[in-house]
Amino acid sequence: MMKDHMIQDTPNDEMGFQKVPLMIRRTGSKFLPLSIIIPSLLLFLCAPSLAQQLPAQGQAAVGYQQGPLSVPADFSGEWYSVHGGPDLQAALVRSSVDQDEDTSLYLTLTNTGRVTSFKVVNDPVLNRPDEVFAAQKELQLEAQRSIAQDVSVRLTAQNASAMKLKREMAYAGSLRDGQVSSALEFPIEIYENTIVGDYTLYATVNYTYQQDVAVKPHSDNPQNPDLFYWYNTASKVIPLTLKVEKKSLVDLVALNATPKALDVGSKDNILKIFVKNQGSDTAEDLMARLRPESGVYVDMDESPIPVLRPNETAQLTYKVDVSKDAVGGKPYRFTLLFDYSDSYRKNLQESENVYVSIEPGLTARYWWVAAIAVALAIAAVFIIRRRRSAAGQ
Repeated sequence: MMKDHMIQDTPNDEMGFQKVPLMIRRTGSKFLPLSIIIPSLLLFLCAPSLAQQLPAQGQAAVGYQQGPLSVPADFSGEWYSVHGGPDLQAALVRSSVDQDEDTSLYLTLTNTGRVTSFKVVNDPVLNRPDEVFAAQKELQLEAQRSIAQDVSVRLTAQNASAMKLKREMAYAGSLRDGQVSSALEFPIEIYENTIVGDYTLYATVNYTYQQDVAVKPHSDNPQNPDLFYWYNTASKVIPLTLKVEKKSLVDLVALNATPKALDVGSKDNILKIFVKNQGSDTAEDLMARLRPESGVYVDMDESPIPVLRPNETAQLTYKVDVSKDAVGGKPYRFTLLFDYSDSYRKNLQESENVYVSIEPGLTARYWWVAAIAVALAIAAVFIIRRRRSAAGQ
C-alpha cells in the first residue's frame, strides 16, 4: 500500500475531458463502511480543477498531478506495500504524409509499466490460516497494479489549419505490462496548401489503474476474506511528430498483364506486366516487387527499371508457378510494390494491383473430350470382338 500517493486527474476545460474521482470498491459480506465513503466523497467534492496547457514540441510527456491525500482507514494494516504501475507510450505506425492526401494515421500504445517493488508490512501469523490465506491473496492481486484499464486516446493537432483529424478518439481496452495495443485508426486530411515540414500531434492517453488492494481475513471463514480495491485515474500527454512531404508528381499505373490466364499446377510461366508513368516527374531507381495471392509463387519477385520518364511505359517480367491446390475459375490478385525516387526525395513507395485468371488444368478443362475418347475406345474394342466372334463361327 502507498501511504502517500499522487492522484492524477485530467483538466475539464480546453481539452474537453471530465474529471474522474478516485474509486474504491469492496467485495465481501458487509456494506462499505462510512470511513471509506465520507473521505472519498469529500475528496471528489473538494478536489480543485487542474487546468494544464499542452507541452511544447519536444518536451517530455507529462501527467496531471495533485498533492498527497489521506489513505482510507480500510487500507491500514495491510500485508504488503507495492510500488509501480502502468506507463503508456504512443507511436505512429506511419510518421509521414503527403500534401493534399486523404488517408489514415495508425497509432499503437505500449504499456511499459511494471511493479517495481514489494515490501512486507505485516507478517501473517503462521498458525492463523485466515491470515496466511489473506496475505497470499493480497500478494496475488497486487501484481495487477501495472495493468492499464479502460484506455482511451485522443489525438489532436497543434496546427489545426494544416490538417483535419476526422476522428480524434479511439479506445484500446486494457493493456497488461509489456502489451502493445492493436493499431488505432485516425482518419486525417492533409490540406493542399499545407507547408512541407514537421508538425506536432498530441496523444492524450487516459486510463484507470489499481492503486491498491487490501485483504481483510475472517477467522470464521478463512477462504472468504473481505477484498478492498482502490482505483485511480491518470492522464498523459505524449507529443508526436508528423512529417508533411511534397506530393510526388510520379504516377505509376499498372496497365495490364499477359498472359491473362494461367493453368492450375503449371510451372515456369513467364508473366509480363506493363507499367506506365502517367505523372509529370521522372521515377528513378524504380524497383517493382511482385506479391501474388496464396497459391501462386514467384521465382524472382524483383524487376528493376533504372528510369521511367513521364508518359513512358515499361515491361516487368516475372517467372511464376501455380500450385496444384490453387482454385481454378477465379481471378487472382497480383500486387506490385514500387520503390523509387523522384526529383525531390528518395525512398518513395506506391502500390498497384493487376488480376490474372487461374484456370483449371487442361485435363480438368477438357474432361469431356477425354470421356468421349474413352467411350469410343471401349466401343471400338466391343465391335472388334463381335466381328472376331462372328468370323470364328
